[in-house]
Amino acid sequence: MEQAIRDISASKCIALTTFKRDGSRISTPIWFNVIDGKIYVTTESSAWKVKRIVNNPNVEFAVCTQRGKVTGQTFGGTARILAPAELAAIIAAKKRRYFTFRLIHLFKKDQVAIEITPNA
Repeated sequence: MEQAIRDISASKCIALTTFKRDGSRISTPIWFNVIDGKIYVTTESSAWKVKRIVNNPNVEFAVCTQRGKVTGQTFGGTARILAPAELAAIIAAKKRRYFTFRLIHLFKKDQVAIEITPNA
């Protein structure tokens, strides 16, 4: 768990892999924040990754480029969709870390936050 956080902390982007019902993997590059040893991401509530996490909370993540090319070790974890009340704190942290997110967030509505707990 600590190794995963150390490996991704210096990166700006991770490849978040979620699983379809048939077990096939879908990987998406995504911005993230690390808070208290957990990884937090935001996305639109209608995104397929949200639906896949609801069906199967097991995920994988790895450091990647902005285009999604994995450049580091892959780690496993468990994801959960946070309550709407928890979203504001995650968006505030993301705005502090990613200047561009401030501009993008103006146009995105109906966001959800996802908490990823790395496997031990």
